[in-house]
Formats: sequence, structure tokens, C-alpha cells
Amino acid sequence: QDAIQLSVANDEKRPNLRVRKGMFGMGMKVACLSLGWDIYFRTRSDQEPGLENVLHLNTRAFDHNEDKKERDNIEGVQIKHDTTGPLGDWGSGTSIIVRDLTNKYLKAIPIRDSLQEVFSPEIGVEEVNIEVIDLEAGEKYTCKKTDVAVFKKYTIKLDELKLFVKDDNGKKMQITGWIGLLKTAASGTGKWGLHLFKDNQVIERFHQLPSRLGGLMTRNPHPMYGRTFGEVHLNMCKPNFHKVGFDYSTQSWETVQAILRPHIDKIMVASSEYRAGDEKKAHKALKKIQKHKKASKKAVQKLKQQQKDKSKPEDAFVLPNGNWFIIVEPVAESFGPNSRLKPWRYHFREESKELVIVINKSSAIYLNHVLNSFNDEVMEIVVNWAISDCLMLFLHDRFNYDLDDAVIFRNEKLLTSLFSSDVESTE
Repeated sequence: QDAIQLSVANDEKRPNLRVRKGMFGMGMKVACLSLGWDIYFRTRSDQEPGLENVLHLNTRAFDHNEDKKERDNIEGVQIKHDTTGPLGDWGSGTSIIVRDLTNKYLKAIPIRDSLQEVFSPEIGVEEVNIEVIDLEAGEKYTCKKTDVAVFKKYTIKLDELKLFVKDDNGKKMQITGWIGLLKTAASGTGKWGLHLFKDNQVIERFHQLPSRLGGLMTRNPHPMYGRTFGEVHLNMCKPNFHKVGFDYSTQSWETVQAILRPHIDKIMVASSEYRAGDEKKAHKALKKIQKHKKASKKAVQKLKQQQKDKSKPEDAFVLPNGNWFIIVEPVAESFGPNSRLKPWRYHFREESKELVIVINKSSAIYLNHVLNSFNDEVMEIVVNWAISDCLMLFLHDRFNYDLDDAVIFRNEKLLTSLFSSDVESTE
């Protein structure tokens, strides 16, 4: 009865919204009713072995029935498992057949091409197969994964970079996939950006959201970046409430942002610099990606060698228990709306043992004291302050230091090298 009513979500009969992909429960109904008048459902559940549920809806009858008698007395039937029906010998599944079509000129090949384009990221993953069958012509058309025209030689393969992030339960998981440059700009169609997956399911298609709004992209959406493309698997991140995007407020997402930033930015910059009509500029843009790839792979190989030798860098900060880490050069960027008030924060790269301090360019400290001063000394004070503060929090959060002990370590190891005597006395 509820199946044909728009906006009815059936939450009492279905799993909680947090474990469903759907948002409002209207998609199937709207799609079917827009295609044709006569809809035939057959569904089979693994909770009811040997049985099949059938529902036939002739919506023309609803339209011509003024007293709504037909509409108020919809009944389905339950039959025995029918292997000759549209579900064949499947243990579970749903078949929806739409007849009496609203568009009499539908052709199988354009439908296949459309489905191929929309579902290309899913096709071939987790046994997702789509076929368009033209019964009148006796032809069958299989949807295939669409090969995106990218410069394959210049794609950044994330699998090779060994990028690991902990999920919300502390489990370490690898970022996989690739990012690259489209041969033909998609700025006119808007079909550029990143396809983002979790557990082989597409969560976001054509992700273009900039980091200042919580997304992964390092720059605002603009036609000049219309060659940026990729498929990124983020199994460590959790989807948002409606399962139509990721939860941008989690620590795992923020860590992914920081780790992917240099790689995504390199592709976006190359996209803006690539000129199809200028062979020299096009070649130069691609060469920049290639240099970045080599540098990234070299860094990974160097890290592996360090781990193999168990050697510590000369500039490592060594704790009494033998743990060590290094502080890399701080970076400045605008935080998302959920973290806009924070003057800075830190990320720790587990594999390289690098502590990265990120200064918030949207914070009051940066806007009032750095942006408006044009003074290198002021910038140095703010940077040193950020490092000092983040180091103390890092020791407390990661190594369970009491704040007093964290302050002592910071004073002994850091302040004398970071701050001048004048600043130190002021502090």
C-alpha cells in the first residue's frame, strides 16, 4: 500500500536510515511513474525461502477512478518461487517491469549509453552488472565500464604511495585509487572531479567541493580545473547521515584531506596550466605531474629504507620510552566551517612519523596579526606559537603525557630553538 505513495519512508519496515543508501524513499516511485503507467513488481527475500511477492499497479486505473476505490485497495500476492520468472533462480532480489511507456520512442542503445555513463564507477565492482534487453528486436546490450580518457602515463596512483589513515575505531586502512588529468576538459558538462568510494560503493560522484567548505579539492570549482578526475577509495571514512556524501566533521576525513592535499593540488594546478592548443604548455603541465609522481615514490622508498634500517632522522624528537617523531615545516590553509574558530591544528603521519602543524588562515589570529601586518617577525611568532601549542597537545593526546610533563618536554626540546630571547621572555 505504501509503495506507491510519494514521501512515505516506511521506517518501521526498513532498516534504520543510517544503514540505508536511500535518502527519502521517493526515487524508485518517481522513476517508475515517469517511465510508464503499468508497473509490475516481483521481489524475493532470503528471509522467505521458496516464496515470491508480486504486486501489479495499473496507475491509469487510479487516475480514472474518482472515488479512489482502486487506489485504497491495492493488494499484492505471494506465490511459490518461480524460476521461469524475471528473477530466475536468484535467492533474493527485485524485478521492476514498466509497461505502457510514457515515451514511445525509447531505443535500447541510447538507454544503454546513458546507464553506462551514470553507473560506470559501479559496473564490474561487487558483481554489479547491467543489461538492456530489446525484446522486440531480440537484442541484448551489456553496459560496460566507460574508459575515461585520461593521460594514463601521468596519473598519480595512490596505491603506490602507501597512504594509511585510521578509521574512527583506530583501524589503519589504506587510501587507494588514482587521480589524473582528462584529455578533454569537462568544464562545460561539469563531469569532472573525484568519484569517492567506500567499500566499493560510490558515495559521491564528481566531488568538486573545496577544502574551505569541508571537501577534498584544494581550489574552488572553476572551469580551469575541468580536467581534474579520479577514483579514490576511502574505506576509513564514514558516510554522512543520508549516505549521499561523507561526514566531513570526522578526524579520519580531516586526515585524508591533509594527506591527499599535495597530490590533488598538483593535478588541479596542471589542469589550469594545460593548454590544448599550446603544445609547449601542455607538455610542461604533464611534466609537472610526472616530477611530482617521481618525488612522491622516492619519498615512499626512502621511508621504507628508514623503517628497514630502524634509523632515526637527525632532527627527530626522541621520547624517554624510545618513541620518536619529526616536525615538518608548518602549512597554512583555511579550515572548514566546523573548525573555523581553531587557530591551528596538527596531523600525525603514522608511517613517516611526521607531525604536521596546520595554521588556520580563516582564524582571527591569522587575519588580524599576520594577514594585515606584512611582517615576517609576526609570522614567525605565530608559527612558533602554533608549533609549541600543537606539540604539547600532541604529547598529551598520543602519548598520554600529563599537561605538566608535556610542557616540560616542550620547554626543554623546543622553546630554546624556536624562540628568540625577547620572545621567550614575553612568553
